[in-house]
Amino acid sequence: TTKKKKMGKKRSAKKRKTPLVVDHNVDHNRLEHKKKRQKLENHSTGVKDSGSDNTKNETEKKNKSKFVRQKQLQSAKTKKTPSTSSNEQKQQRQQQTASLASRLKKSRGTAASTPPPPEWSGVGKRVPQKMFLTPNDDGDDFKSCHEECYKGFHWEEPKNLPQSLHTSFESSFHDLNDSGLFLYDIVQPGRKRLSRTYVTRTLVGCPGSTYRYLGLRLFSHPWCDVAENGDALVGGNKNDKEGSSLIKLGYSQKCASSLLQIGNINTTLITRTNSVLKERISPMVKPRGLVGSADYTLTLINRMEPTSIKRDLKNENLFGLGKTSVSWHKDSGLQDFSSIAVYHTILQDEGNNRYDRDYEYDNKSLKNGKGSQNNTPWRVALRVADENNAKTPALAVPLPGGSLYYLLDDFNHTREHAVLSGSNQLRYSSTHRVAREGCGTWQYIRDKCDSVLSSCRYIIMSASSTAVPEKRDSKVKESDLSTAKRKKMMVKEVRAHQQLITEIEFEWLRQWCIQGQRHARLHPFWHRPIERLQESYKQLERFSLIAIQILKDSSMTVEKKTPGVSEDIFDVMIEGIEERMRLRVAWHERLQDPIFASLPPETQPFNCPVLDRTTTDKKCEMTEDLHGLINNLRKWRSSFVNQKEGNFGRDKATIASGGQENSSSPIRKKKKNNAKQSSSLTKKEQRKVASNWKNMLSIMGKN
Repeated sequence: TTKKKKMGKKRSAKKRKTPLVVDHNVDHNRLEHKKKRQKLENHSTGVKDSGSDNTKNETEKKNKSKFVRQKQLQSAKTKKTPSTSSNEQKQQRQQQTASLASRLKKSRGTAASTPPPPEWSGVGKRVPQKMFLTPNDDGDDFKSCHEECYKGFHWEEPKNLPQSLHTSFESSFHDLNDSGLFLYDIVQPGRKRLSRTYVTRTLVGCPGSTYRYLGLRLFSHPWCDVAENGDALVGGNKNDKEGSSLIKLGYSQKCASSLLQIGNINTTLITRTNSVLKERISPMVKPRGLVGSADYTLTLINRMEPTSIKRDLKNENLFGLGKTSVSWHKDSGLQDFSSIAVYHTILQDEGNNRYDRDYEYDNKSLKNGKGSQNNTPWRVALRVADENNAKTPALAVPLPGGSLYYLLDDFNHTREHAVLSGSNQLRYSSTHRVAREGCGTWQYIRDKCDSVLSSCRYIIMSASSTAVPEKRDSKVKESDLSTAKRKKMMVKEVRAHQQLITEIEFEWLRQWCIQGQRHARLHPFWHRPIERLQESYKQLERFSLIAIQILKDSSMTVEKKTPGVSEDIFDVMIEGIEERMRLRVAWHERLQDPIFASLPPETQPFNCPVLDRTTTDKKCEMTEDLHGLINNLRKWRSSFVNQKEGNFGRDKATIASGGQENSSSPIRKKKKNNAKQSSSLTKKEQRKVASNWKNMLSIMGKN
């Protein structure tokens, strides 16, 4: 109707060439007359007067809906095709949120893919070729080789450092030594015979941090106040004094203040390292400015005795550099491209804490690497860790006490360093490092235990005697109870639990107990975390018993078969327990090493309450006879598979024998024996593929 009216108005406007004079009174009378006549007609025909209004409302609604749809389509198009400026902003935000490690990996690769430094240009120019260079004897050659092959090594002399830094370091070293925190480590280099380190050391860092090297995990002392859950305490009670939480744990006032002082020094070293990186490394890398982290999370503090006291130090045989306190190595367990900062001080004796700035080095002793008994200095040695670049000479750098040196960015990837022993002076060094993220900390293993132990609902649900869905866990939905879903989730749960129980036993509890009672007494921060790990281990054992009972019941009869049980669960349990048995044998051999018998009783390994048990409670503790348990699991697996395939095999044999089973047939007996043997093997064993557990444990070992 509205369209017709509009069309009529347009036509009338076209016909009118001259304006019309309208008498409004006449028009008004005509309209009233029309309305009266329409009312009478409607009353007689029974049609309501609101009919025309309804049609008008419907057309208006249609027009409005079309208009709304058009607007929605336009807005959707604008959202789908953003402008170039918004795309750039989005990319910038993504780059900012991306972690430094991922950006470094994408742009610069990893530690393994870092190319070695070039061969020194001075190789072959000097006859005879020197095996190592020193700054005093080989000034120009040393400078050239340092710039070309060892550019990531940088040092600051004592006079360029603030006096407060020297004072803080030296007082901390002295207090930590008085507290008895420096201990020898029993390590296993190359997985060979155990040996004791030539230096005593202690680890200080973020609460809950650890450092693993040469088969041993070091547990750190916290360098800040800690909360009850073991995390760093941020914004604690204002009335509490700084370090009060450490004193509550069991540290002495003197020891707590020295640990806090190390934490404050670490903040200073982070600032200094970043400024050195910005000046020396950032302009040289591609992309420009993308350097590794210097946010140090821990420091390994070493106390080294001179050759006059330590008579059993080994000689450095590759370059003839003399006695070494720390042999050639790369620092392991660190973030790729992360820097290392080392402060070292040289003391005349334990009572004199002043570093010796005026120490004069004997150039002749450095030249032949031997030195006399009275004047051989402490030196830092550097070499290129590349077999194809063996001609590049090593560097031997004598640094006076109070020096601060850096191994910047990718230096630790392709070079090794060593510490060459001095004659008479005692040396302390604090090596600040950036440990790998997300592993090897108390927070990591604590959260992992909480996550895994809270996700065992499918196994527990399968073990429950009630099969009514209403009585099961409310978190499990009805859709989750399908057989395929349950199979997948049960395998996932069993695998996670077996991996975690292996990790807790061999990477935490045994590593803690092997270091002795004295080590445990000196680390009060770790008392509660170790207790919690023992409780988690017990819970994981109870879960394993539930899973083993389910597998046993499923192998008996079809009636007792649990929904969701498959061969994969048998395989995961067999592989996990076999790996645990192999590791226990290796640890037993390790503990039998004669080196432990030579140690004082307080530093010898002690028994773990949840691992070294004389008796076991079968209801809540797993048997110590893992070999017998594995044999049972293989038998149950064979029975389970035979039940699963038994009906099909029996029907086929009956048809072949004319309706009667012929069990005495030699062919059938041979097939039966082969089937039994193969059904007791895991799927990976049947395919003759190595188990995944070796890869998993090698990853755990790197942490």
